Amino acid sequence: MTLGAFLAAKRGERGLTLQQAASATHIRLEHLSALEADEPELIPAPVYARGYLRTYARYLGLDEESLVAKLPRPVQDPRETLGLGTLTPRPRVVLTGPAAALAGLLLLAGAFVFYAWRQVESDQRGTIINAPATPAVYSPLVTPPPSLSQSSHTSS
Repeated sequence: MTLGAFLAAKRGERGLTLQQAASATHIRLEHLSALEADEPELIPAPVYARGYLRTYARYLGLDEESLVAKLPRPVQDPRETLGLGTLTPRPRVVLTGPAAALAGLLLLAGAFVFYAWRQVESDQRGTIINAPATPAVYSPLVTPPPSLSQSSHTSS
């Protein structure tokens, strides 16, 4: 006798319907019928199947641990049964066509700005270096004042 048939027989001996058992245990009707149909893989995860079986066995007055031991173990990866699938590393940066074009355009614009800045800087330096030298203050040509010694010679 299978585990599901055993559970259904014990429930029938007590005169209970599946709906009554679901209401009393707070386990969905679909999950209880999956246990009785020997299809525990229809329950979302194996850990839920074991918990539901324990609760149902306790409700029916049966030995929980011996029934859980008879429950088939899943051979699948638990991540797949939870819908996680296999974990594949995603690349950190994905360079798409538009992103590559934008990066190239920004690089080209940066190079142009750098070139223009260097040209302006060199033009300004050339202007300052090649500027004609002009005196800081304009001073007119001043004739020296007549010396006193010359005036005394003329008066004598």
